[in-house]
Amino acid sequence: MNKTSQIFSLVLVLVVIVLGYWYFGGNQNIDRLKDSVTPTASLYPEAKTVSESLEFINDQSKEVHLSELAEGKWTLLYFGFTSCPDVCPVDLAKISQSYKMMKNKDKLQVAFISVDPQRDIGKLDPFAQAFDKSFIGLTAHDHKLASISKALGVYHQVVETQQDAQQDHSEHSTDSHDDHGMANDDDDTDSHDSHDKTSNGEIKSMTEEQYNIDHTTSFLLLNPDLKLTAILTSPHEPKAMAEALDKIIDAL
Repeated sequence: MNKTSQIFSLVLVLVVIVLGYWYFGGNQNIDRLKDSVTPTASLYPEAKTVSESLEFINDQSKEVHLSELAEGKWTLLYFGFTSCPDVCPVDLAKISQSYKMMKNKDKLQVAFISVDPQRDIGKLDPFAQAFDKSFIGLTAHDHKLASISKALGVYHQVVETQQDAQQDHSEHSTDSHDDHGMANDDDDTDSHDSHDKTSNGEIKSMTEEQYNIDHTTSFLLLNPDLKLTAILTSPHEPKAMAEALDKIIDAL
């Protein structure tokens, strides 16, 4: 065997050793990481590319890609809505507590994503920053929001409470009765048209305000390449979340 062949063989052996160490050692490290952050966080077997789907709008209805705001940091996404009566404020408060405990908080961007753009545009940043000044608020119009949610595996659906539904029905029935009575007034056709439009507008406005939204309460963690890396599920304990997030950021 000549000298060139010997060198080639040696290089090949070294490559095999390095690849073997990387593969088996890397898998062991990932397995240890998974075990150490469970059950607070669940790592995906392979980070999922979702960057193309992360186009949002801000409080000024300006289109913005998450990469412009994350600026190479890890990103924790929470989906909710500003008029949420209980779950969203509690969850965001826990995220805020976790964030303050982290040693890697300068490497993490928290983003509140509203699933209620009709009511929340203009309130996004103030709502998010009430929990921490570094948090940001974003949303998307309904068709785009559905696409983002599908890509990330997020659930949200508008629901109406039974009390609100009964109230809406009662108000609608009353307005319909009034309209019917005015329709018999042949001398006031213009007035009928005007009243009908106003009543419908009022009903529409009230209906828009009287709804709740069921939504995913898990937190989604994206790596600096905006790949979906982990999901943090209930119960959300601030100290455990801070430790899990620090471990993931350190390891990956």
